[in-house]
Amino acid sequence: MAKVSIAVPAYHGEAGMVRLLESIRKQDYKDYEVVITDDSEDDRVGRLAEGQENIRYFKNKVRLGASANWNQAMRRCSGEYIKIMHHDDWFTAPDSLGEFVRMMEEHPEADLVFSGTRQVGQETEYERFTTPEDAEQIRQDYRNLYLGNTIGAPSAVMHRQGVGEYDEALTWLVDLEFYMNVLKKNPHFAYTEKPLVSIGISEAQLTERCIGNREINITEYGYIYRKYGLEGEKKYKGKLMRVLMDYDAAYGEALEYGITKAEYLAGKAGKLAGKVKWKLGIRS
Repeated sequence: MAKVSIAVPAYHGEAGMVRLLESIRKQDYKDYEVVITDDSEDDRVGRLAEGQENIRYFKNKVRLGASANWNQAMRRCSGEYIKIMHHDDWFTAPDSLGEFVRMMEEHPEADLVFSGTRQVGQETEYERFTTPEDAEQIRQDYRNLYLGNTIGAPSAVMHRQGVGEYDEALTWLVDLEFYMNVLKKNPHFAYTEKPLVSIGISEAQLTERCIGNREINITEYGYIYRKYGLEGEKKYKGKLMRVLMDYDAAYGEALEYGITKAEYLAGKAGKLAGKVKWKLGIRS
């Protein structure tokens, strides 16, 4: 049994899969298995996996969809540590996987560790990482992740076997909710600012399709708001209000989440004032 299971929930993306598998082969740390669960309609990903050392490949009989396939990949894992990697992401350097394992070994109290990432697109490249201030906010209260996902993409994390699954009711905020769920049960974590993983950015990504989607954003922020009992906290209500205002939600939509008429009207007025300030060049 391998120490680490690298879970790869695949859906087409053969070029990315080739790059990912090559980055895995280059890892200095070798005590791993690769578990691929394939949601594709064809067998091209399967052909890439044929004859590859340490790879266990499973073709889904029916397409599961994104978050369900993530869970399927994790259920197939046998390792003590699970390192999910999406097919359009890859390990930045040969010591990346070993660094994740080192964090797990040095922090036995933690169920979750994560790293910085290098965001790579056709015309852009930049690094993203959790700052000490971000980490302190999470340590104070895991629910502060609702204000902004400062941990990052699923490929930036490693966790212990059995910490939970992704909520299949979600599409866009599924990783955010997963982190909140893990940290709710065990608030300890470890991280590094080093970009151990590179994230491939493209218009084909699920993220790109969800960013501006009104229904997904309102529904999913509202869902997590209720699931984690955030109604009584002003800062979390403020976050939900900003989402509702960003998408010009009607009062009836806001009312579903316990937002009063006065709060709704104040939010509308604040958004209008913000627009006026922006047009006048006022930033404060």
